This record gives sequence, structure tokens and C-alpha cells, in this order.
Amino acid sequence: MEEIGVIERVTEPTEWVSSMVTVIKPDRKRVRICLDPKDLNEALERAHYPMKTIEEIVTKLPQAKVFSTLDANCGYWQLELDTDSSKLCTFNTPMGRYRYKRLPFGVNAAPEIFQRCMTELFDDLTGVEVIMDDILVWGSNEQEHDMRLEQVLQRCRDKKLKLNLDKCKFKVDEVPYIGHILTSDGVKPDIKKVKAIQEMHPPTNITELKRFLGMVNYVAKFVDNLSAISEPLRVLLRKDTVWQWNEEQQKSFDALKVMITNAPILKYFDTNKPVTLSVDASKSGVGAVLLQENKPVAYASKTFTEAQTRYAQIEKELAAIVYGCEKFHQYIFGRMVTVETDHKPLESIFKKPLSRAPPRLQRMLLKLQKYVLSVSYKKGSELHVADALSRNYLPDTSEEVNDGLHIMECVVSPCQFHEKD
Repeated sequence: MEEIGVIERVTEPTEWVSSMVTVIKPDRKRVRICLDPKDLNEALERAHYPMKTIEEIVTKLPQAKVFSTLDANCGYWQLELDTDSSKLCTFNTPMGRYRYKRLPFGVNAAPEIFQRCMTELFDDLTGVEVIMDDILVWGSNEQEHDMRLEQVLQRCRDKKLKLNLDKCKFKVDEVPYIGHILTSDGVKPDIKKVKAIQEMHPPTNITELKRFLGMVNYVAKFVDNLSAISEPLRVLLRKDTVWQWNEEQQKSFDALKVMITNAPILKYFDTNKPVTLSVDASKSGVGAVLLQENKPVAYASKTFTEAQTRYAQIEKELAAIVYGCEKFHQYIFGRMVTVETDHKPLESIFKKPLSRAPPRLQRMLLKLQKYVLSVSYKKGSELHVADALSRNYLPDTSEEVNDGLHIMECVVSPCQFHEKD
């Protein structure tokens, strides 16, 4: 690291000195040297640059047919630190003190700084998306893809951004990207993630069970019905239940693995096509599915709190709409959305003045005012997916259905007063 200019020996006193931490890399042949800047992180002012998500990126890929992925080699180390910042990154080793001359791992502001630099580097190029050191290039055909890829490579050359050829993939119709597989037909879960679930052994305690269900929740948006089969497992999470792994739990565990293996491909969201949100509520949960051309874009389901299970049915059905809109906010905000529900009274509720609705419905309707919704009635027998999801909600209860009204931001403009003459 010293030979390639990543670190430099320090002999003079410095205000900050951190400990060194070693991490074995996934190939188990190399070691990554990191800082443990616990105290430094508390003193740093973070930029809080917004990090992109895979959900944001797939909304831009409705026409994608050809893909390439590029990997920035030793990404952080390609960003040079100024002298003052470098001295802050001084660390102890058995061989003495060293300071980083390049952006190190461990500093809490590092991911945001790196993401900002990478985004600004390619922000003006069409058909290019970047999450950290993973660069995605796509095109609707080979000609368009090749032109965009050439622009990206030329930008890398101009800005001296080095790539790791071993991790790059060029001109393919299916490519792994940030835990997902992007294909010419849509998006599906990464085979490696699915394999990790398939190879998990039956849990022997609640901690291991929660870990398994957490992994299952990763593929929640790909599968339209998980909880019916996971019910015997979720029973074991209750406080008043004694741990007992029987044949029923084993069958549930094995069945979930099979379902995850056969997870379908989800259609890419197309901003130019109409959007339908299909929702339904059962006595204990809600389900929602986002559709375009009657094909699923994403699935979601949640459990009600104990208090919400005592709601009137119309309140539950409206809570399902609130949940669906907030869950798929990034897809539907600022767009006209058709909401399908099997509860006909909701049609008239949305047409009446807000003041005529009961207080609880008013709170939920206020949360929906930022959306452009057209609520239409559809027979419950025709809402197959949403109905199944609501009756078989996901085992994850970390984020319950939130139907309360809360103020996110209050802006007050100062008033100017003038004295009378």
C-alpha cells in the first residue's frame, strides 16, 4: 500500500490516531486494511448525499435489452485526500504510524463522498447508472448500447478512472447488479442470494429463525404469497410460544425454499405506461401489487397492529390504499394511478368532501392527498393477487401499516413589519 501511494509513514505528532482493522476479503486470499475511526466519525460532519437504490434504477430500464457492468478498481483509493484530511486518517500499526493518502474504508462519510463523485462523473451520460463502484450501461439494442459503452469508457480514460477487468461484463442480455439479475425481460433475484437461502440449515433458535425470515423477506417483492406457508415458523416468534421444531415447521421451511427458487421475473416499470395499484385488506393484514399492462412490477404485504385489527372494514381497506401508495411512492408520486379495491364504499368516500369523512378516515385521506388517485371497485374474486397477499402477509413486522398522520416538515416564512410614519 505504501509502494502504490495509498498510505504514507508518519513521524510527526498528529491530532488524530485510529486503530487498524484487518478484514479478510471474500476470496479468502487477501486482506483488506481498514481504519477503526470511532472517535473521528463522531467528530466528522457528513455530507448526507442521497444514495441510489436498485428500485430507483430499474424504473429507468423499461427498454433495456443489452447490458454491460463495469467495476471501479479499488474504488475508494481512486479518490485522493488533501493533506489536512490525510492527517485525520492516521492509524497505528505494529510497524509505526501511517496516514491514508487516499479515501479509506471505515470513515462514515466515505460512501457518500464516493457516490457523489461517481454520480457527477457520469451524470450527463444517457443509459448509465452508478451505485458506488458498480457502473451499469444499458441500451435498447446493440448499437445504442455500444455507443453508450464507448462514451463511458472514454470518460473513464479522460478522468483516469481505473476499472477491474475481471469484474466487468460486456454486451450481455442478463447481468447481476446490486443483488438482482437484470434481464431483457425484467428483474429477478440474484441466483447467489437465492442459493444462500437454499443452503441454510433449519434454525435451532429464534435468532437463527429471524435471520432466515429476514433472508426470505429479501425476495418479498418477487413472490406473491409467502406467509401462508411461513405461518408455522412465525408462530415460533411469539413471546408466549415455547421453541419446538416439529414436522410442520420443517415442511414450511422446505416449502419456502422451493417458492424462492421459482420466484418470477418482474416487469420493468415503464414511466410511459398507465399504472394500476391493486390492494386488499383481510382481518389481519393488507396486500398490494403494482401492475402495468396487467403484469406485476412489485408485490408487498404487511400485518396490522393489534389495534388496527379492530378497525371497521372500510378503515382497513383505506389503510391498504395508504400502505400501497407509501410502499410504491417512488413509482406513483406525480402520476395518475388507478386504484383497484373490492370495497365499493371507498369509491364514494373519495368523491365526498374531506370534512364529511369520519376522523380516522380523514387522517388517512389527508396522507393520500399528495397522490393523484382514481379509485375503482373490482370484485374480490378478480383481485387474486392482492387478496392472497392480504390474507397471507409477510412475516416481517418491523414496519407495520402506518395509517397515522404526522408532520414531516413545517416551513415558516418570516414576516416583515414596517413602522408607520
